[in-house]
Amino acid sequence: MNGNPLDVVVLMGGDSPEREVSLASGRAVADGLREAGHRVTVFDLERPDDVFALAEDLRAADVVFPALHGGWGEDGRLQAALSLLGATYALSGPTAGAVAMDKALCKRVMHGAGIPTPDWLLVSWDHARETAPDPDTLARRVADDLAFPVVVKPNADGSSVGVAVVEEPGALAAAVDAVAARGQDVLVERFVPGRELTAAVLLGRRLPLVEIVPHDGFYDFAHKYTEGASDYLCPAPVHSPLYERISRDAQRLYDLLGCRGVARADIRLDGDDYYLLEMNTIPGMTPTSLVPKAAAAVGISFPDLVSDLCREAVRRPDQGDRT
Repeated sequence: MNGNPLDVVVLMGGDSPEREVSLASGRAVADGLREAGHRVTVFDLERPDDVFALAEDLRAADVVFPALHGGWGEDGRLQAALSLLGATYALSGPTAGAVAMDKALCKRVMHGAGIPTPDWLLVSWDHARETAPDPDTLARRVADDLAFPVVVKPNADGSSVGVAVVEEPGALAAAVDAVAARGQDVLVERFVPGRELTAAVLLGRRLPLVEIVPHDGFYDFAHKYTEGASDYLCPAPVHSPLYERISRDAQRLYDLLGCRGVARADIRLDGDDYYLLEMNTIPGMTPTSLVPKAAAAVGISFPDLVSDLCREAVRRPDQGDRT
């Protein structure tokens, strides 16, 4: 182990649909840190206010490792609370988390920077009053602006929770209603056929691209978290100039959002045309997760990966005023 052991608090759980994934990530991170020689305490947060009850533990730790996925654990609210408490923590700050979790906002950043992203529509309404857009009008708008098939997804969830591929106008209303029932705005995005890639940036440096090959269907929640449901190719078999452009744009987005530690961009590749879909500021750390696979491909073990993320956070000079 490089350096002295750290006192690390790992936060996991939350109440988003990704709770079980977060618990798996948190346990894996804790085990990896212990294997690296660090002293680890784990807390399962069920509500946002739980973090304030742990204020003394969080401030006393050398570093806090947030392993929550989705909801208030990843959208910047937890990070803002940690900053308010004066706790040192790994990974991105509140602003990066908030922008990345809002898929439509993140796509606007990409669009403005000239980073390819599929065309989209954001469908929002007054959920409290249950006033939804007229389904026929919406279907015509989607057909005119995007063309079918399209991908329908929650605007602020991860792990492919609630994602559906809609092939024809008659199926659009049901897919939109299913997302709306979760109290979420709906992102309708042009479907990009082809290959599924991911690009991780670790401590400002690019990791190898990973290609995901689901055994059937698309890379949904089940394929992401079921052992053996998908194959992974790392480095992805993409020819050199295209490989470089994809990796460069993933790093550009990491920098534009102000990400810290590690973050992962999801990508679709159609021939030589690629499109970044979103950025994940707290990527999964489960046995099937993609960032550990990319790190392992360049000789970074999982214990070294999570240890390096913690040590980078401790060394960072801007703790306490983080964006």
